[in-house]
Amino acid sequence: MPFNTYAMTVGSEPSRPQGGHTLIVALPASGSGKEEAKAGTDLPESLKTLLGSSLKEFEEALERQGFSAGYRKSLAFHNWPFPEASLILAGLGKRSALNSLRLMHAIEAALAHRPEKSANLAVDLSLCPLPSESGIIAASAAISNHLYRSREFNKELPQLEAVYITSVEVAATEPPFLAVAHAMNQATSRAKDLVNMPPNVKRTATLAEEALTLQKKGLQVEIIDDPSWIEENMPCFFTVARASLDFDPPRWIHLTLANPGAQKRVALVGKSVIFDTGGIQVKPGNFMNTMKADMTGGATVLGIIDAMQELSLPNLEIHAFLAATPNLVSESAMLPDSIVDTACGKRVEIRHTDAEGRLTLIDAVTMAEKTNPDVMITLATLTGSASRAVGPHIALMSRHPEERDRLARAGFEAADICQTLDLLEEDFEDIASKLDGADINNTGSESYRGAQTAAAFVLSGVRDDLPVLHLDIAGGDMSKDDKATGIAARAIINYLLDLNRRAGAE
Repeated sequence: MPFNTYAMTVGSEPSRPQGGHTLIVALPASGSGKEEAKAGTDLPESLKTLLGSSLKEFEEALERQGFSAGYRKSLAFHNWPFPEASLILAGLGKRSALNSLRLMHAIEAALAHRPEKSANLAVDLSLCPLPSESGIIAASAAISNHLYRSREFNKELPQLEAVYITSVEVAATEPPFLAVAHAMNQATSRAKDLVNMPPNVKRTATLAEEALTLQKKGLQVEIIDDPSWIEENMPCFFTVARASLDFDPPRWIHLTLANPGAQKRVALVGKSVIFDTGGIQVKPGNFMNTMKADMTGGATVLGIIDAMQELSLPNLEIHAFLAATPNLVSESAMLPDSIVDTACGKRVEIRHTDAEGRLTLIDAVTMAEKTNPDVMITLATLTGSASRAVGPHIALMSRHPEERDRLARAGFEAADICQTLDLLEEDFEDIASKLDGADINNTGSESYRGAQTAAAFVLSGVRDDLPVLHLDIAGGDMSKDDKATGIAARAIINYLLDLNRRAGAE
């Protein structure tokens, strides 16, 4: 897999930049309180030592430029004060506002000034107030995002010979922390590659083929592409797929990371709608743009289970599930007011054909539950309501708040901010169908709490004692320039690392 790669090491002090090298120094605004962002900035002792006799002249240059280390404000010096090398100051803004995601974005802004031919990169985090692990994940993710190019159209991907994260110390862990950061970057890159693929060449077979590449690496893979089997066993999923049986037939994909010594079993379920037209109630205008990204959940769980295999966690067995189909318009497409069966036994009233993702997921989680997981994670670009509620972050919901909050903490540490939304009994009541012959409907009756009612629909067939963590990523799956972000992969991987530690301690 030709992902963008680099060798990363961690050390205590940066070396003097040589020809072709780039040094990025992360600087929070100095001062405190209301004056925090106005008081200029301090330089780390490590940089002062490197500057030596040039320190005073450099400080005068900063004063002339008026650099105050504002958030995502960068100042670059090329060929001075270090000959044939670059020094870039990355403004972190207020210390009180800094988190791992803002650190990642600040370093990304600084990297935009890196000369393309710079083969070596050092990032000095000595003044970063975040814990070392969060700083390394954020800096590493920023570099990976900076280097990323779609493998579909860029066969020669940009690379760095070496990356050095300086002025941080990381305790010895198993798996090694640098391996964790690398696995996170690989997972996000895999998701980006699949999501960014144009819809004229992306099919359900694309996800199946990607799964088979992971089979070659040791994962167990089962792919069911028999429409009759899907219709019999996953009738709600089949209802969405019915419009595309001849053009792009559905596939039920199940990957297993087996582990005989596992203490906990995890099920990952990713929404895998290859392209969403809205169905018969077709999306208006430009709302159909970027709908190639409606399979982000499935793409991301593929990256995550591959990362888990690379990290070889001793206490977890992991299953990943993808119900892959487009939502198209044809003479066979599902119709509003239809009543269809589900794998969990509930009957569904289809109030709107553009609420199709939850129709695939309600069957997918029922099938995933048959593996008897200790925890299930559902990941989906599910509702516009989530994006309105939490913006570009992850809307995280569960009927098990303790486990939900663990995932939220993991995301906060790993530059994947999760904002929790409570699931209330009224959300489950709101999806009750008023039609004879149906139990639930796929939109809810009210116009508010759309993210929560969608989550309630997905979870409505799951037993109450199973912790299901539902991530709605509809607000953050694509950047403003319509490119995939790889959102949620780092959060889930970090959560699984914590779950592995907890399982080992039991």
